[in-house]
Amino acid sequence: MNLITWNVRGLGRPAKRFLVKDFLLMHFADLCCLQESKLEGISPSIWREIGGGRLDQFLMVLARRSPGGIIIGWNSVLMSAKLLSAGTFSLTMEFYSKFNNLI
Repeated sequence: MNLITWNVRGLGRPAKRFLVKDFLLMHFADLCCLQESKLEGISPSIWREIGGGRLDQFLMVLARRSPGGIIIGWNSVLMSAKLLSAGTFSLTMEFYSKFNNLI
């Protein structure tokens, strides 16, 4: 299972989203945590520009004006997720493998 965490410093520009998507696809990411997205909202179509088809699920904490913003994306074929808590600047989640019952 491949986990990628990245302080992306903003995903407002389409070119930056394309760069992040290419990196995640090139490294076969199954789970990603993107910090400092600086996005105050995200639609499923914008998420596809970032996570591609491989990372088909996501949760996020919205940015407050410019700073902040966390997005966690995962491949729902490989794992299921449970949100434990969401704070102003944090997401706490548990992930469960669909193949070997590991957390």
